[in-house]
Amino acid sequence: MEMRYAGPREALLHAVFRQNYGCSHLIVGRDHAGVGDYYGPFDAQKIFAEIPRGALALQPLAMDWTFYCYECGSMASMKTCPHETQAKIDDEGRYQGGARLLLSGTLLRKLMSEGKPVPSEFSKPEVIAILKEYYDGLETKHEVKLHGAATGEAARRR
Repeated sequence: MEMRYAGPREALLHAVFRQNYGCSHLIVGRDHAGVGDYYGPFDAQKIFAEIPRGALALQPLAMDWTFYCYECGSMASMKTCPHETQAKIDDEGRYQGGARLLLSGTLLRKLMSEGKPVPSEFSKPEVIAILKEYYDGLETKHEVKLHGAATGEAARRR
């Protein structure tokens, strides 16, 4: 299903479609089906609290900000990681210090569209290679603008 970027109501639509395909759970992440800063980063999770209990056959799973933590040495979330410093990455994508590597999909698209390296902790090298091939092959380059949620600014303020 193509994204409509309709925020909370689209998250609910995703739940209905997925339960109709037999799914028992739906991960509802930060900025699920959102665009820019139009909706709050967790508005899509809040809509599930407004519908009557039992109205859905599947269980929504609310996910917090997720990131790679250099201190923990693994993926983590705000609920599972005690480290609070933001990771610093140089222009070559190399780790320079700090703990939390917050890299949104928007920031990933920006790095890829500008031909900049992506930190190795973000994804497997073979996935990055496929994305790099795609972005390098685009005839028309589009500027990717970052918004508040894409930069992780809201997570740092939490």
